[in-house]
Parts: sequence; structure tokens; C-alpha cells
Amino acid sequence: MQMKFFPLLAALLGLLAALPSYAQTDAIEAWKMQLVAQIASTRLLPPEGRGQTGEAKIAFVIDRSGRLISRTLVASTGSQPLDAAALAIVDRAQPFREPPLGLKEDTFSFTMLVIFKGRQFQVPLSGLVLGAPVLDAMAAWRKTVSEHVWRNGAFPSEAIGQKGDAGVTFVVDRSGKLISRALVESTGSPLLDAAALKMVERSEPFPKPPPEAKDDLQRITALVTLDGTRYKRSANGWSWAEDKAKVKTKLNGICRGC
Repeated sequence: MQMKFFPLLAALLGLLAALPSYAQTDAIEAWKMQLVAQIASTRLLPPEGRGQTGEAKIAFVIDRSGRLISRTLVASTGSQPLDAAALAIVDRAQPFREPPLGLKEDTFSFTMLVIFKGRQFQVPLSGLVLGAPVLDAMAAWRKTVSEHVWRNGAFPSEAIGQKGDAGVTFVVDRSGKLISRALVESTGSPLLDAAALKMVERSEPFPKPPPEAKDDLQRITALVTLDGTRYKRSANGWSWAEDKAKVKTKLNGICRGC
């Protein structure tokens, strides 16, 4: 009888030990449901995104009081107005519900899927993920900066028919202000080199670096592909045959005052 008692006692103790973790998991899931409901409660789509469809992924960080610290576009819908609407949805939802007491972190990182349909949007519960790693936040910011520069491209009409890759290094601060920019690799064409630098200049202000960024200044080296061979002539003049530019970026942190 005594031999049977000990295995039962061990099983009971194991079950009791597991209860706190189950309770915390339930509390986190309940919190996520509350966050989704809070975000989705602002049902009216911002005017700039109405009548369009698409999916955007947003990364955002909040502190223990529910204050929004940062938000970044991770995956674009392909439409700048829709992307802006997705970011506005996160902005309007703050302040967010405070996290459960069992979570001890000072900040909490999420990625969220926003699905646009006509005049409405949806935020699936499965599309809200807690705990994006620091490296993912920086990688997401780098991707956002790359897309931001791409959207500010304008090919010089005098260089139609030319093609080249330009390397541009630029430095931004925590507010997204452009501190400096320099050409580090020439296309061989002064017109294309100038166009690459102008892309960076027009991109100010840049998306703000995430809170995980350790340095006050961030140096970004971008490889900008400018292709004027993709133009085609029409009755209305020249138009793009395909993409206007490709931008690949490499991110390097730099210290204050460098």
C-alpha cells in the first residue's frame, strides 16, 4: 500500500507544479485576445486605405504600462496608403492593456497581421505573436528603410537607357533624421550617382530605429540598382516597363559622435 502511495504523491506534486505555467499561459492568451479586441474595436478604416485589399505585417513594442514605444512595417501590402493605414491602426489603439502580472519584462514585442477588405480590416488572433527577437526587430527595420528609400526613387529622364549599381552610405539618428550621406560606389554615370543620392535625401525623415537599437546613430550601406533600360515610350511619354529601382541594404550600428 505504501509503495503505491509514493507514485501517486509524485504524480500529484508534478501536476501541482505544472499548474502555475498553465495558468500563466492562459493569462497570456487572454491578454492577447484583449489586445486583438482592442485593436479591432477601431473598426473604421483610415480614409487613405478604404476600398483596397491586402495584408500587412506590423511589429510593435509596448512597455509595462501599455504605452506604445515603437511600430514598424515588417511586410508591405504593396500599397503605400494601405501601409500607412496599418500603422495608423496601431497608433489609434494605444494605450494598450497592461500585461499579466506573471510577465516580468519591461517591454513586450509583437508582430501583427492586418487584413484589409474594402472599408474594413481584420486582425486574426493567430496573427498576433508575442516575443519577436531583438535581431528580428532590427532586420525588420532594415527592410522597412530599404522599402522607404525605394518608394522615394525618381529616375532622371536624361539617363534613360543607362543602368548601374550605386553604393550609398548614410547615417540616421533615433528620430529618423538624416545626418549624412556619401557615395561609396559609383555607377560610372554622374547622372545615376546623383539620382542615388537624391533617393536618400528625399527619404528623410526615415522610419525610426526600434528601441532595441543600441546606438544613437545607425549607419546604413545601400546598394541601389537604377535601371533606365526598363522605360518604354508611349503616347503620354516615357513610363516604367518594370520596377524603377532595387535597393539592397546592409545595416551597421555606429556609436554616438562617430
